[in-house]
Amino acid sequence: MNTPARRLDPITERAIDWLVRLDSGSATAEDRSAFEAWLDADPRHRNAWQTISGLLHQPIATLREAESHLPGQRRAARLALTTPQRRKALRNSAVALLLMSLGGYALNRQHPLGTLAADLHTATGERRQVQLADGSTLVLNARSAVDVEYSASMRLLRLRKGEILIHTAPDPARPLVVQTLHGQAHALGTRFSVRQLDTHSELAVLEHRVQLTATSGAQQVFDAGSTARFDGTRIQPLAASATIHAAWADGQLDVRDQPLGEVVNALRPYKRGHLRVSPQAAALRVYGVFPLDDPDATLLSLAETQPIAIRRYGALVTLIEHRSESE
Repeated sequence: MNTPARRLDPITERAIDWLVRLDSGSATAEDRSAFEAWLDADPRHRNAWQTISGLLHQPIATLREAESHLPGQRRAARLALTTPQRRKALRNSAVALLLMSLGGYALNRQHPLGTLAADLHTATGERRQVQLADGSTLVLNARSAVDVEYSASMRLLRLRKGEILIHTAPDPARPLVVQTLHGQAHALGTRFSVRQLDTHSELAVLEHRVQLTATSGAQQVFDAGSTARFDGTRIQPLAASATIHAAWADGQLDVRDQPLGEVVNALRPYKRGHLRVSPQAAALRVYGVFPLDDPDATLLSLAETQPIAIRRYGALVTLIEHRSESE
């Protein structure tokens, strides 16, 4: 049975953002009204808010387990909690993770616990190339998982998490299909990559053609060089180059005028710790080619060219903020 990996979900991240705004000293009446509307919009919002806002009153006994795996975490948490400057940083960031069953979180950051039952899977910072039984070549990005289901009539790859690149071996009698939560990519004699995210999946066609079918039934064929996203109901062509999109297979992050938030998303599978970027910093535009296998070096390079401040709390939490937020 597949056990979901514990992680900081989007609702929790939004709760942290509200904590930042309301605790900034400059929150307006409109901000507070918007916050109340957000709380009332979904019971999960209020639950996340109660968890985040109450963290300072929770025990840190769970840190003892994390200490046995990553020494220094208890000391980092104490600093975050006991000094005024670090207490402020806690309220401005995801350092709260140190108090949210940190032992399990630390293990999950080494290897996604929810993907261990998959036929093929990779750990944090690991890429893996596999030759399948039919002669096809499969490359898994870091923190990815896929199930391989071959039958007499079809070659099915179920992408559970992350991203894969497939070089399809010819077999006219058995089409090769990659299935995600949002639809299917049907290979038409080709080499292509598929990425599954929470809200949508993405396709990059490197050779020949691929037919996309969303779960709604919508279909569209894409030629070599094309990229697209599909979210279950519709298919949307993208402007990005397929070669740039799949540069991860060569260990590179090729960025062409993209938001820093997207760059951080690409680095997360390679970082053994939580990367948190503030909304203001996430909006910065980035251009360049960076090494995926050394995310710390990439972050330092970004800090030299972007107005950002990087704060680290032990090995598990890295915060990226706009310099104006940390002054």
